[in-house]
Amino acid sequence: MKKKIVLLVILVIGFAAGNALANALLNPSFEEGVLGRFEPQNVTYWTTVGTNGWHHSDVNYAGVNCVHSGTKGVKIWWDDTYLYQDFPVIKDEYDFSVYAYSAVQDNLGLRFADAVFQVEWYDDVNALILAEEIGRFYGAPSLSDPCDPYNTWKFISGSRTAPPLAVTCKVLLYLDRHEGAADIDGSINWDDVSVTWRYAASNPNPEDGALDLVPFEVTALSWTRPAPRQPGDTILCDVWFGTDGNMPGTNTKILNKQDANSVAISSPLDPHQDYYWRVDCYDPNSPGPEIKSEGDETWTFNTAGNCGPSYIPGDINGDCYVDFADLEEMVANWPKCNDGSNPQCQQ
Repeated sequence: MKKKIVLLVILVIGFAAGNALANALLNPSFEEGVLGRFEPQNVTYWTTVGTNGWHHSDVNYAGVNCVHSGTKGVKIWWDDTYLYQDFPVIKDEYDFSVYAYSAVQDNLGLRFADAVFQVEWYDDVNALILAEEIGRFYGAPSLSDPCDPYNTWKFISGSRTAPPLAVTCKVLLYLDRHEGAADIDGSINWDDVSVTWRYAASNPNPEDGALDLVPFEVTALSWTRPAPRQPGDTILCDVWFGTDGNMPGTNTKILNKQDANSVAISSPLDPHQDYYWRVDCYDPNSPGPEIKSEGDETWTFNTAGNCGPSYIPGDINGDCYVDFADLEEMVANWPKCNDGSNPQCQQ
């Protein structure tokens, strides 16, 4: 019978400043916790079930590196043992990944079972909505068959969309014993599990790419903050704004780490100008370290004249009035011509 490893994903952390991807896992690389054979809670933030698993620091086990990054990893060798973590569903799209490794020194690699990476989606009463396999490390079906390349880290990944009504996701890692197999030989090492989503402010106002806005009508910028990783935390924001398309470049920080969804523009905007802005977010991630994520895109808009995208006929200087100033413009340029194809044209 297939045993499903429920690798519960609790809400997250492990994401470098300046990166707009958020990892939904606590202790995703198994660096925290007590080393030794599995027992409940000896891998911090993960629940382990069964004892045929090992929280290890075998960076150089029998001449082979059994840790993908850092100094610790986990290993299981039977289908009655697994570990898990949960995370609340706050986005529609997620990217899942993990590294799997089997050592040739350990009974010539994994045999008579596959190592499976899977997710399950649950509703608000913890009823299963959908189970989806992300991928697997294939073990050898017999002594004479090869498994996936041993002594090589296999990257298993895939993207999935949260189904409607899903409020919780379980990420599952397990050994799936081959049908009819009496034993499982070898083991599988897991490291660097990741569940990520785009983590950034959204819904800019003015809309990204807006054209011909009336300068004096644009007096503020607004946005929607991402949800905090930990309930009750407050996301703080920086806002960069200006005319430099290279962000932040020479643009000005007009909001500095504030609890805000909008900011006023203090100086009137210039007509016929391209403007650029970006919102960076700080998540307190209590009780963990604060995480800063730069906006994953720079938003832009441009302005028309102060009268809007069109002028009154006769408003030569574009000041929104037809008056003597327009007549002066006309007189100053009478009877100039800039038609290069007309030999009679007086420049």
